[in-house]
Amino acid sequence: MTLLFITGCGGGDETAATTVATPAGTTTGAAAGGAPGGNTAGGATVEGSAQAESLEDQPFTLNLDQPVPPDFRAAYQRKALIVVTFFKEGEDPLYPQGLEVDDLVNSDLSDLQSQYPEVEFFSYDIGDPGEAETSEELEQGQYGTLAAQMDVGFTPFVAMMAPSGEQYTITNLYQGYVEQGVLNQALFDLTSIEVASNTSDIEVELETVELAESGGGIEYFTVTNNGDDRINLEGFSLRVVDPETGDVTSDSPGVEVNDRTRVRPGRSASVGRVPDVVDADGRPVRGTFEGGEDLQLQPGDTVALLDSGGAVVDTATV
Repeated sequence: MTLLFITGCGGGDETAATTVATPAGTTTGAAAGGAPGGNTAGGATVEGSAQAESLEDQPFTLNLDQPVPPDFRAAYQRKALIVVTFFKEGEDPLYPQGLEVDDLVNSDLSDLQSQYPEVEFFSYDIGDPGEAETSEELEQGQYGTLAAQMDVGFTPFVAMMAPSGEQYTITNLYQGYVEQGVLNQALFDLTSIEVASNTSDIEVELETVELAESGGGIEYFTVTNNGDDRINLEGFSLRVVDPETGDVTSDSPGVEVNDRTRVRPGRSASVGRVPDVVDADGRPVRGTFEGGEDLQLQPGDTVALLDSGGAVVDTATV
């Protein structure tokens, strides 16, 4: 059963699908026995064994020259606490036990996410690396070379990461099924690490950013309140993330919500450049913003939603 599990959920499929060349002398995907090991594309090394769990801190450096998701890159560059998950969707004839463990771990992390708003969560289907030469060419949900850089072996794969100097440290690494209680404790430990991150603790997700027909400005953006309290978006802003450094502040180019826009828990709302803008669901916007008529934004650029204090609430790729 163990051999079937490792074979069916191996990382070999994703490395074959991506078209990005891996530097000579490096390995991608799983090593012998399905466990991670060896050097990754970019020089970072994640040591591993046949065990499903690694509790020893492991150094990791992201190769920014390789295509990786722009929102993940932005979180990495601004030194946020990060949890990244790789899972497998659908059915696999080589995996007769089914993919239930992938679904369980992914669902458990989704349930825990609201308890740790200071952590940036990223989740990727291992079967969708995308075909891109740059990060900006990746579509939403595609991960490029990130799995290869992290030496993803079999799924579900969960890595919890904290900034450490000029690089990151993987504080906990899990492959295979892991109980929700273990994940909860690991997340609690992760958030106990003091970092100089400007991540907000407000539970709002940036769902959609629609560009204007000309000038690269913003027509409207849509957010969802995942928290337990009603929030007011007045004073929030949508700012352009510097693609080279990942920097974003209240002084970055963007737009700012200029009137009271309340969003109840579990509900979504859109904010537009003018009051008569209609969002993708055919609903009129709930509020308006000012500025940003000529931002020169293009598909693939990353924007960040900032709270009224200037802390990053969420990021999205246009």
